[in-house]
Amino acid sequence: MSRFKEKKPSTDKEKNETKVLLVSFFNDEAYGLRSLHSTLIENGIEARMLFFKVESMQFKGDHEASSKRDFTGGIRNASDKEIGLLVDFILSNRFDVVAFSLVSSHHRLYKEIYKRIENIEGLSIVLGGWQPSLNPEECIRYSDYLCIGEGEVAFLELIRLLAKGSATDRVSNFWINDGGKIIKNPVRPLTPDISSFPLPLYDHKYSHIIENDEVIDHEPYFDNFRYGTFIGRGCPMQCTYCSNSYMANVVYPKSWSRIRCRSIEHVKTELSTVKDKLKKVKSINFYDEVFMPDLEWIRNLFSWYKEEIGLPFYCFFFPGSCSEEKCEILVSAGLSGVWLGVQSGSARVRKEVFKRSYTNQQIIDQAKIFNRHGVSVRYDFIFDNPFESFEESIESLLLMMELPQPFSLNLFSLKFFPNTEITKMALDAGLINKSNLDDNQTNDQDTYLIRQDVASPDNKFINHLAFYISCLSKDSDLPERKGGIYKLIDDYRKNRDNTAIEDLIRPLV
Repeated sequence: MSRFKEKKPSTDKEKNETKVLLVSFFNDEAYGLRSLHSTLIENGIEARMLFFKVESMQFKGDHEASSKRDFTGGIRNASDKEIGLLVDFILSNRFDVVAFSLVSSHHRLYKEIYKRIENIEGLSIVLGGWQPSLNPEECIRYSDYLCIGEGEVAFLELIRLLAKGSATDRVSNFWINDGGKIIKNPVRPLTPDISSFPLPLYDHKYSHIIENDEVIDHEPYFDNFRYGTFIGRGCPMQCTYCSNSYMANVVYPKSWSRIRCRSIEHVKTELSTVKDKLKKVKSINFYDEVFMPDLEWIRNLFSWYKEEIGLPFYCFFFPGSCSEEKCEILVSAGLSGVWLGVQSGSARVRKEVFKRSYTNQQIIDQAKIFNRHGVSVRYDFIFDNPFESFEESIESLLLMMELPQPFSLNLFSLKFFPNTEITKMALDAGLINKSNLDDNQTNDQDTYLIRQDVASPDNKFINHLAFYISCLSKDSDLPERKGGIYKLIDDYRKNRDNTAIEDLIRPLV
């Protein structure tokens, strides 16, 4: 069925000798991969994690520095030596299975690695993550096994069958590449109780890093100042640009849109472990797409959190989703900052292009709630959008200047993930071609943030001015600079010349 070497079935008393390596690219938090790892360990399977390229501490805690790096095109590609070190690590440790967690922007890098490992005798290659779920037809060409959707139960079943030398052609969630013959199995229902999954493990014996042309046997979380987790899985929104909408409409119709929250005790156990073991962690990030537990759940968890954890925390909100009451409860427990997805200042673009329905006034009202309670806000905006006119992009810039200070900005460039709704819209409209998709980019890593070196003069002006406003977002004199910003916009409308804004930006980067 695959190149996996045959093994004798193991007994209950016999140690399972199957060796599995799980690989993450440019992400040492990697919550999904860590969940797979702990699932294997709990079931007696030898498994390790390798974090291929990690964010340096310089940029993890400095949003302004990382934004400047990305704006000026400071992309970090993997070196040929680092790829070679990964191959050598697989060979020297005689892994039976290597599983890669992929997002679309790492697809090109993965294909380079695949060329070097596809002929390793006895090695089974597994793909999972967002990219394989979005584009299985492409990804199965570069793997033996491809997991679509949630992986804990499916991956464990696959590994157990491989360890026994049993047939693997009917494992739900998996596509199998049997010498070019593709077997496509259906996706099993989502696990209702995600608290049944074991918590991540933090131990140097399980973790390795490849960075700066060397391999380090080290758990990166022991050095991190922040810890990232999820309270639940799923997303109720249908944003056209997001992979979640594909999961909700194609992979898990109806069920993905219903959020499955973990039990309070499960979350407590995880956070208590973090406080006990990860001594450098100074804050907690809740990475749920939208932070939507009900008020009773929030009260029960965060009354405990305030007393037992006591670290500042951060989470994501949708405009209008955090009431005054909810904000007060969270702030009393340590809520320090939030991310708020605005995406565009144009009501038309939000509603017709992104399928996000709220008014600018709702955005301002939500911002004022956070501002009243001293919660820092980082607003998400999306630019480089071919569906958005120049004047509609200007609406985003004008909205930024109406937000209560201080604030910060995530200035995203619209990315076209394979098979998402907005990607199909853009392809059908002839606004992009397949070479523009995120899994066809030329770099190993994509920051998703805007850059200064865009081809369109209008987009260049918008990106430069958005970056300029971002640099001023915490300065008390931003209101006094509005007049100058309005003049820059009016002058550009007249002469379509970027000289003035480029001169203004130059000292800032």
